[in-house]
Amino acid sequence: MEKLEFKVFFYALGDYSRFMILSSLAKRDMSVGEIVSATSIEQSNVSHHMHCLLNCGFVNVRKNGNKRIYKINGKVKNTVEKITEHIDAYRKDIISCGIANRRYISKVI
Repeated sequence: MEKLEFKVFFYALGDYSRFMILSSLAKRDMSVGEIVSATSIEQSNVSHHMHCLLNCGFVNVRKNGNKRIYKINGKVKNTVEKITEHIDAYRKDIISCGIANRRYISKVI
């Protein structure tokens, strides 16, 4: 694994909106409109994020009439599910991490 691949992978997966889109797609295939409804992310932003997720190979798309239906890649689905399980299991430890608190949590809250 190269540093660039590592950084691009976590750039794509580490964005909260993209992760929420992937979490929604882990439940079922969706159109952009359905993703907007499931995530409350504006349509223009969903389209932008989908472009990134498609280019990284995290999702696939198929046409259904005039709609584009997005499906999460099976291995990425497993990764998203494992990350979610990890966050749920270690939530208290993650939040109490002193380094994360100083660098990130103050920006998020």
